[in-house]
Amino acid sequence: MKKLITNILVASAFLISIGSTNSCSKVEDIIDITVPVPFAIPVNIETTIPFVVSTEYVKSPEIPLNLDLDAKIKEKFPSMSINNLKSAKLSSFSVDFMSSSNNNAIKLDKVKNAELLIVAPGLAEKTIATVTNNTSPDALNFTPNADVELMEYLKSKQSAVILKMQGSETAATQMKIRINASFKIQVGL
Repeated sequence: MKKLITNILVASAFLISIGSTNSCSKVEDIIDITVPVPFAIPVNIETTIPFVVSTEYVKSPEIPLNLDLDAKIKEKFPSMSINNLKSAKLSSFSVDFMSSSNNNAIKLDKVKNAELLIVAPGLAEKTIATVTNNTSPDALNFTPNADVELMEYLKSKQSAVILKMQGSETAATQMKIRINASFKIQVGL
């Protein structure tokens, strides 16, 4: 009787182990194909733009991001490339006032509302962040649209941003600004 119970237990354990090893129907069930932690890519740009605001929205010229996403991915994960990009989203964006050509008489507080657009060759302009009711003379702090996927835009080395600004009055100058941006990137196999 003892031998029979032992044989039943061994056979049951064997059947359970066979069932659990065959439960993975695909290789993807065994291997996690996404790098578990998205990482941030900071972009900092100093540039001078023609700063024009009006009661209607006015677009700035394109400001190139000069972002080599392939190099940034390889820097973090040497065995991966831009071909492994699964997602790219804007996590933060701000514009800091540095100086203006009229002895700093015109600053960023002339901007009441603003939109941030991204562009790339062959792709339509896309709004990716906004500012509402700005009062700061020194910074425009944009609120990113967390749902907007930027993967196709950032794959291009020619991607750029456009500031679309509206004020409560008209103002114009040449303005030196610093752009501080961060993109959240996710890569996988």
